[in-house]
Amino acid sequence: MNSLRTLTVLSTFILCSQTYSQSIFHSTSPLYEFFLQRDILINADLWGKEPKIIGAGLGFTKILGIPGLNSPYGELICRLFGGTWNTVDGDNVPLRAHTSAATIVSIRIAYGPWVIGQGGFPVEFSWPVQPSTVRPENFRVTLNDGSEVTPAGASIFPNFEYNERSTVVLVGEFGNRLNPSEDSEALYPVKLDIVESDIPLTLIGLKGIKKIATGFSFGDGETPMTAYNTGSGPVLCAAKISKMRTAGENGPLPFRGVLPNDGVALYGEDAQFRLRVLTTGGFSPDGVASVLPTDFERFFRIRCEAPDGQVIWITEANKVYEYMGKTLEVLGLADLGKTESDDPYTLAYSEDHDNQIDIILKGDVEAMHCITHVHIPASGDYTPFYNPGGPGNTPTPGTIYTNPGSEFLQPVLDAIDHPYTVTWFGQNAR
Repeated sequence: MNSLRTLTVLSTFILCSQTYSQSIFHSTSPLYEFFLQRDILINADLWGKEPKIIGAGLGFTKILGIPGLNSPYGELICRLFGGTWNTVDGDNVPLRAHTSAATIVSIRIAYGPWVIGQGGFPVEFSWPVQPSTVRPENFRVTLNDGSEVTPAGASIFPNFEYNERSTVVLVGEFGNRLNPSEDSEALYPVKLDIVESDIPLTLIGLKGIKKIATGFSFGDGETPMTAYNTGSGPVLCAAKISKMRTAGENGPLPFRGVLPNDGVALYGEDAQFRLRVLTTGGFSPDGVASVLPTDFERFFRIRCEAPDGQVIWITEANKVYEYMGKTLEVLGLADLGKTESDDPYTLAYSEDHDNQIDIILKGDVEAMHCITHVHIPASGDYTPFYNPGGPGNTPTPGTIYTNPGSEFLQPVLDAIDHPYTVTWFGQNAR
């Protein structure tokens, strides 16, 4: 009991000292620099014709960089920092199946700096970023009290696959957990700016066109940009349908353990088309558990409209829908775990936990051209999405967690005939 008391005091001291962690631990991880800042894009998605920020906001606080998370006292420490800890049956359960909190070392490897108990702020762009220009000094977050925050770290992780890389996650202190709709003491972001630096943030467009993002902004300076606000969990910010291709479904060597998890790896030659969606943050049924390849019917519907105006909704997987004399079938989801499982918690070790999901389809191309929207009902028979700050299955009483996402209808970009991707290695593009 004395050891537990000592551990509690120590963890509390570390938690109170977290504001000094950025100045004490300021060096950058060589693994981060060598693997995650290399300028490689392969079949990387563009989500729109114009380069811009399409989503940004505080995803969660306090759970990035927790000391002792892998120790026998990991659950206690995690809960002291405000993280959640899922109850999971089985032996040798991986840490990620218990919690979405991250160790100090894992944040060091994926984001560069040493940090303790900080938050995550995902930023989504319509074009992929040039990885070597993803640096914390290029971002400035303004809070509702007028203060400005420069992140401690910035990275393309967990969107590390070469055909992704349009999301940057910032690590730092961007507010508290109080609900802006309910508490006057709430501290939260209201604006994100891309600012000038010696190495400016750069986006890569078709044929390798480079666009410096300095001057881009998101937010109006008043509206809360936080997942602790009512109904502000992850929603969609882009969707695109294209022919199924595996080019770029790979990544830097240290991170390949979750791969392959693409449509072909899961569904073989039946995977003909990929409807890829981009969310405004990580996604989970509860904030920890994984989304399964078999979970299409739990979260999504697809709207189709034929040239004659007939509208149908695709609501079931492994069912052939016929209209206009053409067929369309959802096989399931991909870009999640690399193997199927009936247990969302034990599957968690093999999911990449980024903010992209692939809906894999087969059928006639004429039917695919009729897909207009992806719908997240988020209520009734459908489960809403939580980001990694959600409550899990055994939340700590009295702890504030992020809110679930709300209903959302996202238009789909038709890229079947023109994939709208870029392959780029430094100065070479195609």
